[in-house]
Amino acid sequence: MPLTVFVAGRINYDTIIHVGGVFERGKKFVGRIVAEGVGGTGANIAISMARAGTRDVKLFGAIGHDLKDFIIGFLRSEGVGTEHIVVVDKATGRAYVFIDDYGESTIVSIPSANNELDIPHIPQEIEKALAMVVANIPKHVAVEILSRFRGSTVFMDPGNIWNPLEIANKIQYECFIMPNENEYLHYIRTRNSNIAEDPKPNCIIIVKRGEKGATLYDYKKGRVMEVNALPLKKLGLRPYSTSGCGDVFTGVFATVYLEKRRVSEALVYASIAAGLKATRIPSYDSPKREELERFVEKYSSIININESRI
Repeated sequence: MPLTVFVAGRINYDTIIHVGGVFERGKKFVGRIVAEGVGGTGANIAISMARAGTRDVKLFGAIGHDLKDFIIGFLRSEGVGTEHIVVVDKATGRAYVFIDDYGESTIVSIPSANNELDIPHIPQEIEKALAMVVANIPKHVAVEILSRFRGSTVFMDPGNIWNPLEIANKIQYECFIMPNENEYLHYIRTRNSNIAEDPKPNCIIIVKRGEKGATLYDYKKGRVMEVNALPLKKLGLRPYSTSGCGDVFTGVFATVYLEKRRVSEALVYASIAAGLKATRIPSYDSPKREELERFVEKYSSIININESRI
């Protein structure tokens, strides 16, 4: 049966600007626009899932009238369901992505319409979804979605918008929390206790560490799993932009895990997909499944999973 997955998150219009050198505070830089188009964590994850093989992925988010036709048309062309995208009387969210000569990205976001998403906008169909990806939507909307959800698995990737550790032990179904390293440290700092001190947290935590790979913490099973990143330079591949790599990791991990129900295999696919995304400029530009399978067959031997006990 086709997997029905909802993705709730921000939808932006990205402007990607290449800036020579490395950003330093107080200096002036000259840049050039190298790409423009659809972006935002929700859109990036949904596109990566559709490209990776999720047959029925629906995006829930908010945009403005200004770019409605362009964004909806593009998402549909990528195989993403758009019937639950809300159009509000605000400008569509914008993101200005500055990439340097080393491919590192600095992002300035203007949420605008994204912040207008509210509880009355939540579609009833969410209750019937097999799985949910809850990204950087307003916290009260996310909490309401999670309370209504009746499916099997939730993946949470809210960035710094809200702290998923605060609600992790209230979730009774299978769940994953998928921050990057800075976000995870922020979660710990803004919470009065360490997640390891809690009685068997319900959620598996996967910390995305960029070129250092990713680390999975499964406190219920008492295990830690580490996966290395795709070594781009050693393979003769050039990194152009880290923007969207974490979103692609989340989307591909969710797709492969829901298909195969094997964490280690999903980690390998996600690590390779995120590495391939870094070689491309647009934030949404994840590999399609056929290409991903070729790279997994070619490079899975250099992606290692190391498991230890907590």
